[in-house]
Amino acid sequence: MRRFSLRVVALLAALSAAALASSGCYKQSDFEPPAIVEESLVLGTVGGVTSLPADGVSRLRLVAQLDPRADLNKWTVIFSTNAGTLVGGAPAALAGGREVAADGTGQATIELVSAQQVGPAVVLASVKEVPGLSRSIAIGFTPADVNGVIRFVAAPTSAPADGASRTVFTVEVSSALPLGTQVAFATSGGLFAPESSSSATRSIDGSFRATVELVSPSAIGTGIVSATANQVTRQTQISFVRALPDRILVSTGGKVTAQAGLADPVTVTASFQRDIGKVTPGTSAIFSATDSSGREIGIFRDASTVNDSGSAAATFLAGTTTYRGPVTIAVSAQGGTVRGIATIEIVD
Repeated sequence: MRRFSLRVVALLAALSAAALASSGCYKQSDFEPPAIVEESLVLGTVGGVTSLPADGVSRLRLVAQLDPRADLNKWTVIFSTNAGTLVGGAPAALAGGREVAADGTGQATIELVSAQQVGPAVVLASVKEVPGLSRSIAIGFTPADVNGVIRFVAAPTSAPADGASRTVFTVEVSSALPLGTQVAFATSGGLFAPESSSSATRSIDGSFRATVELVSPSAIGTGIVSATANQVTRQTQISFVRALPDRILVSTGGKVTAQAGLADPVTVTASFQRDIGKVTPGTSAIFSATDSSGREIGIFRDASTVNDSGSAAATFLAGTTTYRGPVTIAVSAQGGTVRGIATIEIVD
Protein backbone atom coordinates (compact mmCIF):
# COMPACT_ATOMS: atom_id res chain seq x y z
CA MET A 1 0.00 0.00 0.00
CA ARG A 2 2.84 2.42 0.86
CA ARG A 3 4.60 1.62 -2.43
CA PHE A 4 1.41 2.47 -4.31
CA SER A 5 1.04 5.82 -2.48
CA LEU A 6 4.58 6.84 -3.36
CA ARG A 7 3.97 6.05 -6.99
CA VAL A 8 0.79 8.15 -6.97
CA VAL A 9 2.56 11.11 -5.38
CA ALA A 10 5.41 10.95 -7.91
CA LEU A 11 2.92 10.70 -10.77
CA LEU A 12 0.92 13.66 -9.53
CA ALA A 13 4.12 15.76 -9.17
CA ALA A 14 5.19 14.91 -12.71
CA LEU A 15 1.76 15.77 -14.11
CA SER A 16 1.78 19.09 -12.22
CA ALA A 17 5.21 20.08 -13.57
CA ALA A 18 4.20 19.13 -17.10
CA ALA A 19 1.05 21.18 -16.82
CA LEU A 20 2.98 24.25 -15.70
CA ALA A 21 5.50 23.88 -18.47
CA SER A 22 2.87 23.40 -21.17
CA SER A 23 0.92 26.41 -19.98
CA GLY A 24 3.84 28.77 -20.83
CA CYS A 25 3.47 30.50 -17.47
CA TYR A 26 6.58 29.12 -15.84
CA LYS A 27 9.81 31.06 -15.95
CA GLN A 28 12.78 30.48 -13.69
CA SER A 29 13.21 34.20 -13.36
CA ASP A 30 9.67 34.48 -12.01
CA PHE A 31 10.80 32.55 -8.97
CA GLU A 32 14.40 33.63 -8.36
CA PRO A 33 15.43 36.70 -10.40
CA PRO A 34 17.02 38.57 -7.52
CA ALA A 35 19.25 35.60 -6.71
CA ILE A 36 20.27 35.17 -10.35
CA VAL A 37 21.04 38.87 -10.79
CA GLU A 38 22.92 39.13 -7.52
CA GLU A 39 25.09 36.17 -8.37
CA SER A 40 26.22 37.55 -11.74
CA LEU A 41 26.08 41.35 -11.78
CA VAL A 42 29.55 42.45 -12.91
CA LEU A 43 30.77 45.97 -13.76
CA GLY A 44 33.83 46.42 -15.97
CA THR A 45 35.26 48.36 -18.89
CA VAL A 46 35.95 47.46 -22.50
CA GLY A 47 39.51 46.20 -22.66
CA GLY A 48 39.88 46.36 -18.90
CA VAL A 49 41.07 49.99 -19.03
CA THR A 50 40.80 51.79 -15.70
CA SER A 51 42.25 55.22 -16.49
CA LEU A 52 41.60 58.17 -18.78
CA PRO A 53 43.57 61.33 -19.53
CA ALA A 54 42.01 64.29 -17.74
CA ASP A 55 41.33 66.20 -20.95
CA GLY A 56 37.54 66.48 -20.87
CA VAL A 57 37.36 64.64 -24.20
CA SER A 58 38.54 61.05 -23.82
CA ARG A 59 35.87 58.37 -23.39
CA LEU A 60 35.70 54.94 -21.79
CA ARG A 61 32.91 52.40 -22.33
CA LEU A 62 31.64 50.68 -19.19
CA VAL A 63 29.70 47.41 -19.25
CA ALA A 64 27.34 46.05 -16.60
CA GLN A 65 26.76 42.32 -17.21
CA LEU A 66 23.65 40.56 -15.93
CA ASP A 67 23.01 36.83 -15.93
CA PRO A 68 21.36 36.01 -19.27
CA ARG A 69 19.26 33.35 -17.51
CA ALA A 70 17.20 36.12 -15.99
CA ASP A 71 14.24 37.65 -17.77
CA LEU A 72 16.32 40.49 -19.20
CA ASN A 73 13.36 42.53 -20.31
CA LYS A 74 12.75 43.26 -16.65
CA TRP A 75 16.11 44.71 -15.71
CA THR A 76 17.39 48.27 -15.92
CA VAL A 77 20.82 49.43 -14.78
CA ILE A 78 21.28 52.91 -13.31
CA PHE A 79 24.79 54.30 -13.77
CA SER A 80 26.20 57.20 -11.76
CA THR A 81 29.63 58.78 -11.23
CA ASN A 82 31.21 61.26 -8.86
CA ALA A 83 33.55 62.70 -11.54
CA GLY A 84 33.44 63.01 -15.30
CA THR A 85 30.27 62.82 -17.36
CA LEU A 86 28.14 59.84 -18.37
CA VAL A 87 26.89 59.74 -21.95
CA GLY A 88 24.10 57.42 -23.08
CA GLY A 89 20.88 55.98 -21.76
CA ALA A 90 18.11 58.11 -20.34
CA PRO A 91 18.06 60.50 -17.39
CA ALA A 92 17.43 58.73 -14.08
CA ALA A 93 15.74 60.01 -10.97
CA LEU A 94 19.17 60.00 -9.35
CA ALA A 95 20.83 63.34 -9.98
CA GLY A 96 23.27 62.89 -12.82
CA GLY A 97 22.37 59.22 -13.16
CA ARG A 98 21.59 57.49 -16.45
CA GLU A 99 19.27 54.50 -16.98
CA VAL A 100 20.19 51.79 -19.48
CA ALA A 101 18.03 48.74 -20.23
CA ALA A 102 19.86 45.42 -20.46
CA ASP A 103 20.04 43.99 -23.97
CA GLY A 104 19.50 40.41 -25.13
CA THR A 105 22.93 39.35 -23.90
CA GLY A 106 22.43 40.77 -20.46
CA GLN A 107 24.61 43.81 -21.02
CA ALA A 108 23.98 47.47 -20.24
CA THR A 109 26.65 49.85 -21.53
CA ILE A 110 27.42 53.53 -21.10
CA GLU A 111 30.32 55.92 -21.84
CA LEU A 112 32.28 57.93 -19.31
CA VAL A 113 33.76 61.21 -20.58
CA SER A 114 36.82 62.23 -18.59
CA ALA A 115 36.93 65.24 -16.32
CA GLN A 116 39.56 67.93 -16.78
CA GLN A 117 40.92 67.52 -13.27
CA VAL A 118 43.40 64.83 -12.30
CA GLY A 119 42.00 62.46 -9.67
CA PRO A 120 39.85 59.37 -9.07
CA ALA A 121 36.30 58.68 -10.13
CA VAL A 122 33.94 56.00 -8.87
CA VAL A 123 31.28 54.72 -11.25
CA LEU A 124 28.34 52.90 -9.68
CA ALA A 125 25.96 50.52 -11.48
CA SER A 126 22.71 49.69 -9.67
CA VAL A 127 19.88 47.37 -10.67
CA LYS A 128 16.74 49.44 -10.58
CA GLU A 129 14.43 46.54 -9.82
CA VAL A 130 16.57 45.12 -6.98
CA PRO A 131 17.10 47.82 -4.33
CA GLY A 132 20.51 47.73 -2.75
CA LEU A 133 22.11 45.69 -5.52
CA SER A 134 25.04 47.54 -7.07
CA ARG A 135 28.61 47.24 -8.22
CA SER A 136 31.28 49.95 -8.50
CA ILE A 137 34.55 50.49 -10.33
CA ALA A 138 37.31 53.06 -9.83
CA ILE A 139 38.58 55.05 -12.83
CA GLY A 140 41.61 57.30 -12.59
CA PHE A 141 41.87 60.58 -14.48
CA THR A 142 45.58 61.01 -15.23
CA PRO A 143 47.57 64.07 -16.45
CA ALA A 144 46.59 64.72 -20.04
CA ASP A 145 48.64 65.50 -23.14
CA VAL A 146 47.09 68.82 -24.14
CA ASN A 147 48.24 68.23 -27.72
CA GLY A 148 45.69 65.47 -27.85
CA VAL A 149 42.94 68.07 -27.37
CA ILE A 150 44.27 70.95 -29.46
CA ARG A 151 47.54 71.69 -31.23
CA PHE A 152 48.89 74.12 -33.79
CA VAL A 153 49.52 72.52 -37.18
CA ALA A 154 50.41 75.81 -38.92
CA ALA A 155 52.19 78.44 -36.86
CA PRO A 156 54.73 80.63 -38.69
CA THR A 157 57.48 81.95 -36.45
CA SER A 158 57.97 85.32 -38.17
CA ALA A 159 56.21 87.89 -40.34
CA PRO A 160 57.13 91.34 -41.72
CA ALA A 161 56.11 94.29 -39.55
CA ASP A 162 54.45 96.05 -42.49
CA GLY A 163 50.94 96.63 -41.12
CA ALA A 164 49.32 94.54 -43.84
CA SER A 165 50.79 91.05 -44.28
CA ARG A 166 48.48 88.21 -43.26
CA THR A 167 49.84 85.14 -41.50
CA VAL A 168 47.73 81.98 -41.31
CA PHE A 169 47.47 80.03 -38.05
CA THR A 170 45.70 76.65 -38.00
CA VAL A 171 44.87 74.37 -35.09
CA GLU A 172 43.63 70.80 -35.05
CA VAL A 173 41.41 69.51 -32.26
CA SER A 174 40.53 66.05 -31.02
CA SER A 175 38.11 64.15 -33.26
CA ALA A 176 36.19 63.32 -30.08
CA LEU A 177 34.93 66.91 -30.01
CA PRO A 178 31.70 67.51 -31.92
CA LEU A 179 31.75 69.27 -35.26
CA GLY A 180 31.01 72.93 -34.79
CA THR A 181 33.11 73.13 -31.63
CA GLN A 182 34.43 76.66 -31.38
CA VAL A 183 38.06 77.65 -30.97
CA ALA A 184 38.79 80.98 -29.30
CA PHE A 185 41.91 82.73 -30.64
CA ALA A 186 43.71 85.64 -29.00
CA THR A 187 46.88 87.57 -29.83
CA SER A 188 49.15 90.05 -28.10
CA GLY A 189 50.50 91.41 -31.39
CA GLY A 190 48.73 92.30 -34.61
CA LEU A 191 45.00 91.94 -35.26
CA PHE A 192 42.86 89.13 -36.63
CA ALA A 193 41.08 89.63 -39.95
CA PRO A 194 38.39 90.46 -40.77
CA GLU A 195 37.48 91.42 -37.20
CA SER A 196 40.39 93.88 -36.82
CA SER A 197 40.46 92.65 -33.25
CA SER A 198 42.90 90.92 -30.91
CA SER A 199 40.41 88.07 -30.46
CA ALA A 200 38.44 85.87 -32.82
CA THR A 201 36.32 82.73 -32.72
CA ARG A 202 36.21 80.02 -35.38
CA SER A 203 34.26 76.75 -35.63
CA ILE A 204 36.13 73.56 -36.49
CA ASP A 205 35.48 72.12 -39.95
CA GLY A 206 35.08 68.54 -41.17
CA SER A 207 38.80 67.91 -40.72
CA PHE A 208 38.59 69.09 -37.09
CA ARG A 209 40.62 72.19 -37.88
CA ALA A 210 40.13 75.92 -37.41
CA THR A 211 42.08 78.74 -39.08
CA VAL A 212 42.63 82.46 -38.50
CA GLU A 213 44.56 85.16 -40.33
CA LEU A 214 46.73 87.54 -38.32
CA VAL A 215 47.46 90.97 -39.81
CA SER A 216 50.96 92.20 -38.90
CA PRO A 217 51.49 95.39 -36.90
CA SER A 218 53.80 98.13 -38.21
CA ALA A 219 56.22 97.84 -35.30
CA ILE A 220 58.98 95.32 -34.74
CA GLY A 221 58.31 93.00 -31.79
CA THR A 222 56.85 89.66 -30.77
CA GLY A 223 53.34 88.37 -30.29
CA ILE A 224 51.77 85.40 -28.51
CA VAL A 225 48.94 83.69 -30.37
CA SER A 226 46.74 81.41 -28.25
CA ALA A 227 43.97 78.99 -29.18
CA THR A 228 41.47 77.53 -26.72
CA ALA A 229 39.06 74.62 -27.22
CA ASN A 230 37.22 72.62 -24.58
CA GLN A 231 38.95 74.78 -21.91
CA VAL A 232 42.41 73.66 -23.11
CA THR A 233 44.78 76.39 -24.37
CA ARG A 234 47.84 76.18 -26.60
CA GLN A 235 50.18 79.06 -27.41
CA THR A 236 52.75 79.90 -30.04
CA GLN A 237 55.07 82.88 -30.55
CA ILE A 238 55.59 84.96 -33.67
CA SER A 239 58.27 87.61 -34.30
CA PHE A 240 57.42 90.69 -36.31
CA VAL A 241 60.63 91.55 -38.15
CA ARG A 242 61.68 94.61 -40.10
CA ALA A 243 59.71 94.96 -43.33
CA LEU A 244 62.17 95.87 -46.10
CA PRO A 245 61.42 97.66 -49.40
CA ASP A 246 60.76 95.91 -52.70
CA ARG A 247 61.83 99.08 -54.50
CA ILE A 248 63.26 102.53 -53.68
CA LEU A 249 62.56 105.61 -55.81
CA VAL A 250 65.11 108.41 -55.43
CA SER A 251 64.53 112.04 -56.36
CA THR A 252 66.70 115.18 -56.28
CA GLY A 253 63.72 117.46 -56.62
CA GLY A 254 64.52 118.29 -60.24
CA LYS A 255 68.02 119.47 -59.45
CA VAL A 256 70.54 117.92 -61.86
CA THR A 257 73.75 119.79 -60.99
CA ALA A 258 75.67 120.76 -57.88
CA GLN A 259 78.63 123.08 -57.55
CA ALA A 260 81.75 121.85 -55.81
CA GLY A 261 81.97 123.11 -52.26
CA LEU A 262 79.44 123.45 -49.44
CA ALA A 263 77.24 126.23 -50.79
CA ASP A 264 75.05 124.29 -53.24
CA PRO A 265 73.03 121.65 -51.34
CA VAL A 266 70.92 118.99 -53.08
CA THR A 267 67.91 117.61 -51.23
CA VAL A 268 67.67 113.86 -51.85
CA THR A 269 64.32 112.21 -51.12
CA ALA A 270 63.75 108.42 -51.21
CA SER A 271 60.40 106.65 -51.32
CA PHE A 272 60.59 103.13 -49.83
CA GLN A 273 57.87 100.93 -51.31
CA ARG A 274 56.56 97.40 -50.76
CA ASP A 275 54.17 95.23 -52.72
CA ILE A 276 52.32 94.51 -49.45
CA GLY A 277 52.06 97.03 -46.68
CA LYS A 278 54.83 99.49 -45.98
CA VAL A 279 58.42 99.52 -44.82
CA THR A 280 58.67 99.46 -41.06
CA PRO A 281 58.77 103.07 -39.80
CA GLY A 282 62.05 103.97 -38.15
CA THR A 283 64.12 101.92 -40.57
CA SER A 284 67.43 103.64 -41.26
CA ALA A 285 67.97 104.97 -44.78
CA ILE A 286 71.53 104.63 -46.06
CA PHE A 287 72.70 107.36 -48.47
CA SER A 288 75.88 107.21 -50.57
CA ALA A 289 77.42 109.00 -53.57
CA THR A 290 80.15 107.82 -55.95
CA ASP A 291 81.95 109.38 -58.90
CA SER A 292 82.37 107.83 -62.32
CA SER A 293 85.27 105.71 -60.99
CA GLY A 294 83.19 104.33 -58.14
CA ARG A 295 84.93 106.36 -55.45
CA GLU A 296 82.89 107.92 -52.68
CA ILE A 297 82.42 111.64 -52.99
CA GLY A 298 80.69 114.42 -51.10
CA ILE A 299 78.88 114.29 -47.78
CA PHE A 300 75.29 113.78 -46.53
CA ARG A 301 73.80 115.59 -43.59
CA ASP A 302 70.45 115.65 -41.79
CA ALA A 303 69.59 112.13 -42.93
CA SER A 304 66.25 110.90 -41.60
CA THR A 305 64.83 107.44 -41.01
CA VAL A 306 61.86 106.06 -42.92
CA ASN A 307 58.70 107.77 -41.72
CA ASP A 308 55.10 106.51 -41.56
CA SER A 309 54.52 107.43 -45.19
CA GLY A 310 57.58 105.45 -46.31
CA SER A 311 59.89 108.37 -47.09
CA ALA A 312 63.35 109.45 -45.93
CA ALA A 313 65.50 112.43 -46.94
CA ALA A 314 69.06 113.83 -46.67
CA THR A 315 71.04 116.78 -47.97
CA PHE A 316 73.97 116.14 -50.33
CA LEU A 317 76.97 118.50 -50.56
CA ALA A 318 79.72 117.95 -53.12
CA GLY A 319 82.36 119.27 -50.77
CA THR A 320 85.86 120.38 -51.68
CA THR A 321 86.87 118.31 -54.71
CA THR A 322 88.55 118.73 -58.05
CA TYR A 323 86.25 116.15 -59.59
CA ARG A 324 83.83 117.36 -62.25
CA GLY A 325 81.34 115.01 -63.80
CA PRO A 326 78.46 112.67 -63.02
CA VAL A 327 77.74 111.47 -59.50
CA THR A 328 75.52 108.49 -58.68
CA ILE A 329 73.47 108.91 -55.52
CA ALA A 330 72.27 105.59 -54.09
CA VAL A 331 69.82 104.91 -51.26
CA SER A 332 69.21 101.59 -49.51
CA ALA A 333 67.50 100.42 -46.32
CA GLN A 334 68.99 99.04 -43.14
CA GLY A 335 69.39 95.28 -43.61
CA GLY A 336 68.17 95.36 -47.20
CA THR A 337 69.75 94.73 -50.59
CA VAL A 338 67.45 96.83 -52.78
CA ARG A 339 68.89 100.20 -53.97
CA GLY A 340 67.43 103.23 -55.62
CA ILE A 341 69.60 105.67 -57.58
CA ALA A 342 69.60 109.16 -59.05
CA THR A 343 72.30 111.07 -60.99
CA ILE A 344 73.54 114.62 -60.75
CA GLU A 345 76.52 116.47 -62.23
CA ILE A 346 79.24 118.25 -60.24
CA VAL A 347 80.15 121.46 -61.98
CA ASP A 348 82.36 124.50 -61.32
